[in-house]
Amino acid sequence: MRKPLLVGIALVGIAPASAQEQINKADEVALQQDKTAALSELSNECLECAAYFTVTAYCIGGYPAPIVPKLVRDNQHSAKTALGLAISNGGVAGLTSASVVAGSKTVATALMRSIDDNCLNIGDLSKRYDAFCKRLMQRPDERLTELLTRRICTGLFKCALRRPSGE
Repeated sequence: MRKPLLVGIALVGIAPASAQEQINKADEVALQQDKTAALSELSNECLECAAYFTVTAYCIGGYPAPIVPKLVRDNQHSAKTALGLAISNGGVAGLTSASVVAGSKTVATALMRSIDDNCLNIGDLSKRYDAFCKRLMQRPDERLTELLTRRICTGLFKCALRRPSGE
């Protein structure tokens, strides 16, 4: 009679540890999925900003003002920085740099279409992207934190509360 009782006690002792390990593994997987999703979203936002800065540089390049060359260089530099952030964050999320670069061209084309391929409408893009993209380039870590915590923000970042899958 003693052997079955000891085996039963031993199995009871193992089960909770095994269940806790499963819970810990599930938590780790969920946390990793959240991080991947946040980095992927941050990469996409940086990609949008790279496209915005590229389109802006293109559109203002034709104006005959002495400040224009500096503004074009500044926007091109911002585009390159944003694309670099998109590539690095996308890479951590599992995207290849080639896919991110290809995506940037698609997004830039879409932005140009959104202003009817007319640079006179660049103000529409500026209203939509300028403050957001400048802030994102200055504080990408803050945006990542917002994305990781899933909170709605009230600042210049475009935030939305993400609903858990299945809702």
